[in-house]
Amino acid sequence: MTQKITRVGNSAAVIIPKSILEESGLKVGSNITVAYKADLGNVVIELPRKRSATNVIIDKEVFAVANDLLKRYLPAFKKLAKPLP
Repeated sequence: MTQKITRVGNSAAVIIPKSILEESGLKVGSNITVAYKADLGNVVIELPRKRSATNVIIDKEVFAVANDLLKRYLPAFKKLAKPLP
């Protein structure tokens, strides 16, 4: 499908047809990534990756150690996370 690049202020825009929006699940206001792939000579619109939540603990021993450290040093981590005055 051929689309025309149009001017929008100091930038440019390409209209995405409704059928592609519906098929991809994108909506007006969705965040996307636009990249130029020089080796291919293509401009690519990438959809945001869906994060998958998992309750699987890959290594129970590492999880236990990390959890213990977090519990012991949580006040210190919170102080370190605060911006300097």
